[in-house]
Amino acid sequence: MRSKRLFPNSASSVILIGAILFGGGVRATAGTLIERTLAFVNKKPVLLSDVELTKALLQLEEGEALERTIDESLMFEEASRLLSESPPEETTASAVFALQEKAGAGFTAKALRRKALIQLAISNYINQRLRPLVRVEDAEVRKVFSQKVLNDQEPPSFSLVAPSIRELLERRSLDQKIEEWVASLRRREEIRRLPARP
Repeated sequence: MRSKRLFPNSASSVILIGAILFGGGVRATAGTLIERTLAFVNKKPVLLSDVELTKALLQLEEGEALERTIDESLMFEEASRLLSESPPEETTASAVFALQEKAGAGFTAKALRRKALIQLAISNYINQRLRPLVRVEDAEVRKVFSQKVLNDQEPPSFSLVAPSIRELLERRSLDQKIEEWVASLRRREEIRRLPARP
């Protein structure tokens, strides 16, 4: 699911975010800097370095990593447009460190920071706009509980396992809302993939 998959406070922050998002961030290999544009999302480039970072973080093939990076670009653009709160610097620094640990060597500080800001913005949007829409009725929790303990000789107490069942159902519901959000963005926004180089 995509959910397993910087909000600017002023016009100058918007410019800063744009510079972070699209400037620098080239992956170094054997002392050579390589960068190119793989696609455009609303005329903004999706860079090879960003796709490579997505690929490393999620252990994806290149084609799927490109699509996931396009999804991130769409979500980030929407989140930046509708929300205005910037993450604290310590939150950003912590996110950059976590990405660096997971991605491994070979990615620049700019690329890691750009990815961290994108992910923080998307997470902030999801928590503010989508998570409040998630509702799990008690009847749903009881139904899942009944299915789980159907063949148990000594079933656990409902009150003991209900919170974990509710959490699971809420996560599934949120994942579904994220999928629907991304699908709606893909329908209405402009995406152009560039032909692969020979």
